[in-house]
Amino acid sequence: MSENESSFACFFDIDGVITKGPNVIPAAKLAIKKLVEYNIPYVFVSNTCMLETEKAEQLSNMLEVPVHPKQVVLAHTPMRCLSDFHSKHVLICGQGDIEDIARTVGFKDTTTIERLCAAFPELDMVDHTHRTKLCEMIKNEGLVHSKDFHPIDAVVLLGEPINWETSLQIITDILLTHGNPNDTANPSWTGPHIPVIACNKDLVFKAFADLPRFGHGAFLTCLEALYKKLSGNDLMYTALVGKPYEISFQYSEMMANKLARTKHLPKIERMYFVGDNPEVDIVGANLYNALLKRAKSSNDSFTGCGLLAHPHLLSAKSCESILVCTGVFDPAIHHINVKQPWTIPTTIQPDVLEAVNYALSKEHII
Repeated sequence: MSENESSFACFFDIDGVITKGPNVIPAAKLAIKKLVEYNIPYVFVSNTCMLETEKAEQLSNMLEVPVHPKQVVLAHTPMRCLSDFHSKHVLICGQGDIEDIARTVGFKDTTTIERLCAAFPELDMVDHTHRTKLCEMIKNEGLVHSKDFHPIDAVVLLGEPINWETSLQIITDILLTHGNPNDTANPSWTGPHIPVIACNKDLVFKAFADLPRFGHGAFLTCLEALYKKLSGNDLMYTALVGKPYEISFQYSEMMANKLARTKHLPKIERMYFVGDNPEVDIVGANLYNALLKRAKSSNDSFTGCGLLAHPHLLSAKSCESILVCTGVFDPAIHHINVKQPWTIPTTIQPDVLEAVNYALSKEHII
């Protein structure tokens, strides 16, 4: 393989491309083993909310090839670059090991929805049993608040929580009280709310069910609507990470270049991104391709959600978008909307193996 032929990398969404629900898609094993055979760098890019180490182990077992955690870029992974917020007191929301996830990306002072409810027991009233408990508390000892609570500086939304109604209520409370539930919200106040950083605006994702399932984007849509209804103002995000935002594609390219360096390969010049969701994967890859085509002096993102500044690790000149038919996109049901050019892929392939064959063929490997 010549140096020119090896200066590319493949990037894969996971749900609907590598897996369907709990099962690996058979073509994925063959696709990844082919990349291993030809010593091609590859990175998995998913909006999943879990530890990269756990996802890497899961993928290793499914694909029967070693997957290093640095080959896994999840929605929250680029938050490692948001160092301005790492020392602030942040409210985190999601499910699973969210405190561990927050720590691994750099946040040092976190509070969960559950701990905030414990500190302010009058806030969570959707569950009627909480009303009974609160009445008993007030009757026996008065309304007791945590003495150790200090105001929230920012809200970090890692993924959809389990009990949406409680999280929606508490996050809205924090935004309306500028981080301090001890303060009464001022309806006439129109200034900015405290910073909100969110991962993954996927409205839906493909799991085992025939119809796509609600993703974190659905939760964020509810939060945006409630905040707007209660405050009269739009919810503004300080940063958005995960696909389709360019920062996640930049971070993925950075990881691919680090991997190429360990393989003694040249820097990445061409990227092939394989996804199943036109509105997320294809839009993201196309936006990134457009960003790569811009003048190097321009450091503005199309989405306005920030970019990384690691020029020695960012060398790509193009990013092709490959849409597969094993997930959200079903060609028997869906059609690409030509009126939305960002959703039009470079190519449509039946599955991830054919997507890899397409890339290898374009690179004159096979």
